[in-house]
Amino acid sequence: MGKISTELAIFVIFLILVVLWGLFIKTPVDKEPTVNNELKVCGIYVQFENGTSDYEVETILENYNMTVNYSIEYNNRNMADDCYIMLDKDERDVRRELSEEMKEENQDWMVSSPSHVVRKGDYYVIMVSEQAINDETFLAILEKYDIRLKKSVWCYIRFEKPDGTRYWIPEEDAIRIKNELENNESVFSVHIGYIYDQ
Repeated sequence: MGKISTELAIFVIFLILVVLWGLFIKTPVDKEPTVNNELKVCGIYVQFENGTSDYEVETILENYNMTVNYSIEYNNRNMADDCYIMLDKDERDVRRELSEEMKEENQDWMVSSPSHVVRKGDYYVIMVSEQAINDETFLAILEKYDIRLKKSVWCYIRFEKPDGTRYWIPEEDAIRIKNELENNESVFSVHIGYIYDQ
């Protein structure tokens, strides 16, 4: 009987070791299915300077490596910042007077966050609020310094399949296109339109 007890004891110890090994050693299990987390871009909004025609927009876009078919919605009204002024980098008097009058009248004439002030060559392009367009004091300052209020042209570039249905490009390609377009002197800003139904 001693031989059976020894074999049984070894078997029980073996089972205990297997159970302990199973508790402490995790085998790799792929619990989550692989998901493509790549951000998808369905189009881009491009803000052009005043007077840019639809033909010029097409010409500018043809010069960039657009790897997909697209359509252009010229003069798109979905973006808020339509009006702007251009100030020479040395026109500190104008900026100071506008700033002082804004504070004095408690008005928000200019959208002055860094993303709304664009430097183009020797000029600053400053987006102007809707409120400023109708403000007599603001317009008087512009007239005093002979500065024209201009209206930008917004275009929506929609990525498409050859049959005209909606398509997308990877965010990486969209950022490359955005950076290339923003180097063009006629382009003030570029905003990426993402697909959120992933």
